[in-house]
Amino acid sequence: MKKRKLEAEINYDFSLFGIISPLKEYKLAWSLNSKLDMHLDKEKDIEIEFLKNQNLLISNFLYQTEHSSIRLLKNKSVDQFADNSAFLLPELHRFDYFIIIQGFDGVYSSQGIKEILSSIPQIQFVQSFPIDSLKSKENLIF
Repeated sequence: MKKRKLEAEINYDFSLFGIISPLKEYKLAWSLNSKLDMHLDKEKDIEIEFLKNQNLLISNFLYQTEHSSIRLLKNKSVDQFADNSAFLLPELHRFDYFIIIQGFDGVYSSQGIKEILSSIPQIQFVQSFPIDSLKSKENLIF
């Protein structure tokens, strides 16, 4: 019997920024709301299930319009029973948070977002990442 293999190409049409900050996620969301003039809302935590019985529970804040969205994600799992090495993007374990920006191409440039985020005093470091260079980029699709 002939086997068929389904291959799907995922389009990563968003910008990703990593943030190092000692702030709790709700305080960081409040700072982003005031700087970017938006309203990030706390959404249900995202649960990612892996094959080796390891699950991640990721804190999730979302601001969404008709054609665009900004999502603030905590890198480390908020599940108290998770392994200490339970990260959304393990290769970027030094970053505390990630911001995913989708559809704001005409409003914000990548450099503009980086400057705005860097102007928040509690944010120690901001870096943008090319999605294709990440090993665990599939973790960002939910």
